[in-house]
Amino acid sequence: MAAIDELIEQIDNPTLRERIAAEVRRMAKQKKFGLVFEEHLPERTLLYEVPVQRGSLVARNGNAKDVYQVIEINGGTAECFSRTDKQTVELPVSELTCVAEFGEPIYPYLEPLDSVENAPDSGLWHTLIEADNYHALQLLGYMYHGKVDCIYIDPPYNTGARDWKYNNDYVDGNDQYRHSKWLSMMKKRLKLAKKLLSDNGAIFISIDDNEQAHLRILCDDIFGVNNFVACISNVNNPKGRSDQKYVATAHEYILIYKISEKLQTSGFAPEEKITKRYNKIDDNGKKWREIDLRKTGDNDLRADRPNMFYPFYWDKENKKLLLNPFEGSMKIVPMKDTATEGRWRWEKATAKNNLSRLYARYMPTKKQWSIFEMDYFDENERIKATSAWTYKDVNSERGTEIFQKYLGFPKNSFPNPKPLGTIKRILEIATAHNPNALVLDFFAGSGTTLHAVNLLNAEDGGHRRCIMVTNNEVSDAEAKSLAKHGHKPGDDEWNKLGIARYVTWPRTVCSIEGHDINGQPLKGSYLGGDRPMSVGFPANANFFKLGFLDKDSVSRGKQLEKLIPVLWMKAGGYGKCPSRAVNDEYMLFPENGFAVLANTKYASKFRQELSDDAKVIYIVTDYEPEYHDIANSLGERTTYQLYRDYLDNFTINMGRT
Repeated sequence: MAAIDELIEQIDNPTLRERIAAEVRRMAKQKKFGLVFEEHLPERTLLYEVPVQRGSLVARNGNAKDVYQVIEINGGTAECFSRTDKQTVELPVSELTCVAEFGEPIYPYLEPLDSVENAPDSGLWHTLIEADNYHALQLLGYMYHGKVDCIYIDPPYNTGARDWKYNNDYVDGNDQYRHSKWLSMMKKRLKLAKKLLSDNGAIFISIDDNEQAHLRILCDDIFGVNNFVACISNVNNPKGRSDQKYVATAHEYILIYKISEKLQTSGFAPEEKITKRYNKIDDNGKKWREIDLRKTGDNDLRADRPNMFYPFYWDKENKKLLLNPFEGSMKIVPMKDTATEGRWRWEKATAKNNLSRLYARYMPTKKQWSIFEMDYFDENERIKATSAWTYKDVNSERGTEIFQKYLGFPKNSFPNPKPLGTIKRILEIATAHNPNALVLDFFAGSGTTLHAVNLLNAEDGGHRRCIMVTNNEVSDAEAKSLAKHGHKPGDDEWNKLGIARYVTWPRTVCSIEGHDINGQPLKGSYLGGDRPMSVGFPANANFFKLGFLDKDSVSRGKQLEKLIPVLWMKAGGYGKCPSRAVNDEYMLFPENGFAVLANTKYASKFRQELSDDAKVIYIVTDYEPEYHDIANSLGERTTYQLYRDYLDNFTINMGRT
């Protein structure tokens, strides 16, 4: 390192010298064992709704790889400094889009786009947010730090087939940094996601062979090796993929990580092929099956495991079994046949601890006695997931079938939508013990996760709430067609064909109301069960778009109206999101469980009118002692200081790594 330091000192440019020194220090701290990859910074988000002005960081024609700083604007022309070429150029303002760069503080808000209300008497509301998921996770960190019980994501698999973008540019198989770009993208998001998980929370990640090994090591680093729960082999295409060259794989994977030792998980309701094995009933009416304690494999001999060869002693008349001889008892040892000594499945200590579950029985076909275990089945318990996850709805054809055949979406409108049965099973494992769980999917795609949450709630009476995040990116084919007709990213025609507005939200509305995208009642029933699709679900959902506020405008108290949906979600998202009409004195939202004191001069009157239903209170004041005085006068309620609480959260920029 000394030689490198000497070379760095010879660099004349102080800024460049410090940047190179910082990068060398970072590389020196990297682990010698584990996942090492090239960090790709910055990652940028195009902000189509933000006006271009002096000082703005902008991209030209949606190309986020090269950015410019706006020096001056004269009419329709902007004088810009290129960060890539270090040159000053003049560009048409109409070709420029503002950019948010990773590492910069952002001040997000939620703009209501639409809502569906099919349960007016219910306070339970789901949420879909149209946004780049990195910035959405920053906002969710402000609202739900440590409160999310289950995260499921289905990120892009990085197949090399132009299935995802980095900085608004497709990453294909010829990109030498393909894997490191993908890992950089995932690392930033998973570190934010970890902060959202509750003590009893878990994250489930679908992935295939392209990145499974890399993702496992990345998650070990972020969540901790000891918090790895399982890697489930998910059979999603029983016929095998015909496009693979050597082996037609029939499965993908689901990685599961917990956040602490407090995690509780459930299994899912057992299928008939499992329950029918328990075909015996004891004197108390409990179902059970018998399992031979003898090992029956070809190599299961006494010589292989001598400690598993020992005798039992059985009293046939009194049906009494012990491990020590007694008067009138019959000795039973594990024999492969009349001459070959085998072994038991249990060691002697295990047998002693479970003796009450064991009995002896003569086997006529073997012409010998053996010991059997009584394996009980409790119908109130749930069976653990098996490694294969075979299920009627798990393969990819079934996911596409529900999406196209029943909901009516055109072919190729969304590739490979996740099957409803797969996500429902994940939710059963993660939330059956917690029917009020908060569920998050920040790679929401076609919207299967919210669909599955509603189905599970309908089946078990739960009140799980789901938050989904997806961008509004259009398909490559749609983008070419729109551009051909003079449209560009961000305009109305472009937006309405994006994933969030063309796929995810329509699916949410259709599944809740029980009709297809053409308004016709849905046909068939869910997963071959008894629930008709046409009945929909007693559920409600809001559709928001994430936007960005000017910090100075927020600090001057000019953005309270736009922050109402954020404050509603932070307070628990209960009831219908209130309108953004703002009172200069105070606002009471008892049906939503929160209130806002906009002017502290009215604190006394505010306290008098405050109902017991308002559990969360926002107090607008720059004077901290005043905030604490008012907060202390409100009893046990949860309070926040605006706008300091909001501004500090995002100025610190919780996404920095």
